[in-house]
Amino acid sequence: MTVMANRLRVPYASHPVIYRLMQWTIAALVRIIYRYQVEGLHNLPETGAAMLVINHLHFLDPAIVAAAVSRQVVTLAAEKWEENWFTRLFFRGAGAIFVNRGAVDRRALRACQQVLASGGMLAVAPEGTRSPSRVLQCAKPGVAYLAVRTNPLIVPIAIWGVETLRDWKRLRRPTCHMVIGEPFDLPPIEGRVTTEKLQELADFVMIRIAELLPESYRGVYEPLVKANKEGAGNEHSPAII
Repeated sequence: MTVMANRLRVPYASHPVIYRLMQWTIAALVRIIYRYQVEGLHNLPETGAAMLVINHLHFLDPAIVAAAVSRQVVTLAAEKWEENWFTRLFFRGAGAIFVNRGAVDRRALRACQQVLASGGMLAVAPEGTRSPSRVLQCAKPGVAYLAVRTNPLIVPIAIWGVETLRDWKRLRRPTCHMVIGEPFDLPPIEGRVTTEKLQELADFVMIRIAELLPESYRGVYEPLVKANKEGAGNEHSPAII
C-alpha cells in the first residue's frame, strides 16, 4: 500500500502526512492573524490537473491559499529560501519548487510541467514576484507557456488585505479576502506559438484575476477589464487584448 501511494504521489509534493500537519498549523495561524474571508471554494476542482493563478502581494500569499484549499498544492518559492537550512526544510515540507526569479529557469519550468502532467495542483503567481505597488503588474509569459504545454484547468484566485499585516501595530486585526473564480481553459492558439501570443494569453489570465479584485488593486489591468466589460457586456468572458 505504501509503495502504491508513493508511485501515485505528485512530483515535488511532500509526504501527505507532513503536508497536512503543516497545512493545519498554517490555517490556524492565518485565522488567528487575520479575519480570513474566503469565497468560491466550490470552484476548486476535486481531481485532475489544475493551475491556481494568484496575484502576489505578500510573502504570506501561499499560506493564505494553502489554508483554504483541501487538495495538496505544489507552490513556487524563490531560490534564496533554499540557502538557509530551516527555510529549505520548511518549503520542501510544504511541497515547493525553488525557482530562480532573475532569469528563465528551465529546470523549474520542467518541474512545474511534471506536476501538472501528473494531475497535480500547482499554484503560480503570473507576475513572477511580489508587487511593490500593491497592485497588479504585467504578467510574465511563463504562465501561458505552462498552460499551453500541459493544458490544465486554470483557476483564478484574487487575494487582498494580506498586505495589511501591520495593522496589528495599531492593535487592529486585519481582514484578508480570498476569492476563487470560475475555472477556465485558454483559447486555442492559431499558427506558431510566439512570445507575443504567449504574452497575450498571460494577459488573458491576468484579466480573469483582475475581475475578482477591487478596482484599486487592478493596476495595469484595470483599463483592460473595463474594455472587456464595455465590449463584451460580460465581465466573466474577457477577450484577449
